[in-house]
Amino acid sequence: MKIATTQQPTTRRTRLRRVALPAALLAGLGLLAPAAHAAPDGPQAPVPDLVCRLDAEVNFSPPLGLLVREAQVTGHIGYRDCRSPSGAAPELTDIVFEVEGTGRFGGVPVPTFSVEGNGIGTWNTGDVGSLYFKGDLKEGSPVPDRTVTSGPLAGDGINGLQIPKPRFDKIDPNGVAGFDVFGQVCFWQGEKGRCTAY
Repeated sequence: MKIATTQQPTTRRTRLRRVALPAALLAGLGLLAPAAHAAPDGPQAPVPDLVCRLDAEVNFSPPLGLLVREAQVTGHIGYRDCRSPSGAAPELTDIVFEVEGTGRFGGVPVPTFSVEGNGIGTWNTGDVGSLYFKGDLKEGSPVPDRTVTSGPLAGDGINGLQIPKPRFDKIDPNGVAGFDVFGQVCFWQGEKGRCTAY
C-alpha cells in the first residue's frame, strides 16, 4: 500500500508535464501564426502599364548648331514589342507616333539639344492615341518627359532611358540634322517607378 501511495503523485506529475508541453507549443505556434501572415512593411513599388522598346527618329529643319539655335522638328516616336506587367493593357503591343514640334540647341556650358512637341499615332488595335513630349537628347539620360494625352492609357506618364545618335548634316558638318534614338520606355498610371527594373 505504501508503494502504491508513493508512486501515484509521480504518475500524475508526469502526466501533467506531458499535457503541459504540447499545450505550451500550441500556444507558441498560435502567437507566431499572425506574424507569418502579416503584410510586408513599406509601400509597394509601382508597376508599369506597359514596357516598350523605343525606336525613334527626329529631324531638324534647318539643321541645329552654332549658327541655328531653333528649328522645326518632324519625325516619329515608335514604341515596339510592348508588354503589360500590370495587366492594364496586354492587347497594346505597338504604336508609332508621327511628331511635330520645336528643336533647340544650347551651347553653354555643354552643347545640348532639346525637343518639344506633340505626336499622334495608331496602336496595333486600331485605337488612335496622342502624346506630348519635352526634354533633352543626351546619351544615357532619361527620355524627354512624355504624357499620353488621348486614346488608350490617356493620362499615363512615360519614362525610361534613351541612347540618341546624332546625324550630322551633309552640307554643314557643324550642323546636326537630327537624331536616331533607341532605348526602353515605361507607361505609368500615377506614380512612376524605375523603368530599368523591367
